[in-house]
Amino acid sequence: MWIDLKSKIIIEKKSQVSAIYQEWLFDDFFSASLIEEASQDPKGLKAGIRAVVKEILDNLKPHDYFTLVKVDGQQISSNPIESFEVKILENRVWLSFSLPIMDQVNITVQKFSYSIFDPTYYIEMLYFENETVTLVGDVAKGCSSKIVQPDPSTEAVALSQSPRLDKIPDQSVGHIFAESVIIKCQ
Repeated sequence: MWIDLKSKIIIEKKSQVSAIYQEWLFDDFFSASLIEEASQDPKGLKAGIRAVVKEILDNLKPHDYFTLVKVDGQQISSNPIESFEVKILENRVWLSFSLPIMDQVNITVQKFSYSIFDPTYYIEMLYFENETVTLVGDVAKGCSSKIVQPDPSTEAVALSQSPRLDKIPDQSVGHIFAESVIIKCQ
């Protein structure tokens, strides 16, 4: 399965990160499966797709919605998503939500980074080609973001192609192939 990504960092007063806004566009095949399931809802497709996606998000809640946030190199948790939007765009399911950050993070004095990925690497989650991550809100001058591409070893690539991963998912594989977003303020 594949998901194309976009994200923005929401900054509140005095360069405090409040949330990571995310857009996910599911691949054609998974979207077709979701749409088929949603079309069975007695309230109609729109209500059905919302219910199916809500169930997915509920299942991702214990996993911080596949978003690993680090401050000064230490992982921090996120708060639950309060709302989301879902649409069908050209037969693909599009989802957007803001993931609230639990801790106060001041990007001018703390190192802030995050990655969005499935830990098992069953789902490949990558930014759209030529995508940039923007900082929105009360952003201090000299702050910018950068998407860092992964650089997996030959052994990691071999592991990702191993048939044993289909039988026994490995929670450490996805991080190796995840793009990271790093914020720098000068």
